[in-house]
Amino acid sequence: MDQFGLNFSQTRILYSFQYFLLKEDIDKETDFVKKHLKRRWLNKWRESVENFLETIATNDLEKNNCLLYIDYSLLEEAVKRMKCSINKRRPLYSILLELSLFTLYAPFGTEDDEQFKSLKNSDNFCPTILEKLEFFANELGIERGCVQNFKSNYQKWSNEITGYNPLNMLLGGLIGGAVVAVVAAAIAIPVLVPLLAPILAPGLSGAAAISAVLAALGGGAIAAGGFGMAGGMAVIVGGGAILGTGAGTGISSLFAQSPGLAVREAAKFLVTFNEIILVQRDVIKQEIALTGRNIIKEQRNKINELEEQILDMQMANDNNQERINNLQQVVKYFRKALEISQYLLKEFLHKNGLA
Repeated sequence: MDQFGLNFSQTRILYSFQYFLLKEDIDKETDFVKKHLKRRWLNKWRESVENFLETIATNDLEKNNCLLYIDYSLLEEAVKRMKCSINKRRPLYSILLELSLFTLYAPFGTEDDEQFKSLKNSDNFCPTILEKLEFFANELGIERGCVQNFKSNYQKWSNEITGYNPLNMLLGGLIGGAVVAVVAAAIAIPVLVPLLAPILAPGLSGAAAISAVLAALGGGAIAAGGFGMAGGMAVIVGGGAILGTGAGTGISSLFAQSPGLAVREAAKFLVTFNEIILVQRDVIKQEIALTGRNIIKEQRNKINELEEQILDMQMANDNNQERINNLQQVVKYFRKALEISQYLLKEFLHKNGLA
């Protein structure tokens, strides 16, 4: 699971990059009314994300540094410190993956959403999004081509997992990265928050909890508190939630409410597995192979856990057929992701003479 984690400072950097992506779009917006609305959305998003950071802070130093970097020079300094403090580059790629799939102006799950529902990327920003993301990649010391690779492979794995079936039409926003829109549409907010607030926003309640939960999901992070993470990891990213057997019923319940989220997480998982973990240059091949085998073992464990939940519900006969059907769909998606990851690992082992 550590392959899918970010610590507190790395998470703060991720959200700060997202802040500047949003600010760039707002600066390029030519419609005054939309620009005003986007500024209001940004302020609410920033407040929600900073609330989330406060909930995952574990010491006084972190609790005193929950604000985003809104001065780009300070963000640059933080990135330099981060690059000097890590001995493996994997977190840098995880940050770029979440940046590449970030969707601007997703719902907060509150009454404010009505005024924001028409917001979208400005016409002047759309042609330059890729260029901006590639600039961020360069800031992280990563090859610019990774941005397009992440985007295209995310699309490819999403289609592979769903089998090009009609569900892809229903997941149009999801495939483009709008996970929060899908979650908010698929689940009544009063149901969603009790499920995830203890995991994503412990200590918050009411509208603040709702906004923090959805802002965290939209930014690509799930608090690591229930996952048994080691080494100071604060959040799960890159699709690692599909491995989360230690997070109680919260994540599984969310998948049961929204199988579309399972597709999103499984597709991100495969991008992380194939485009980040299996190609690490600062890790010996034997260690990568061992990590890959352990990850696949965790995939199997998660599928077994979900199947046991399905069996328990079937035996209980508690009028929960919709939930059973949804979990069966999730298991189908996860089995496809397992099949693909096993193939990818087999190819890696053969290529490196480790089979």
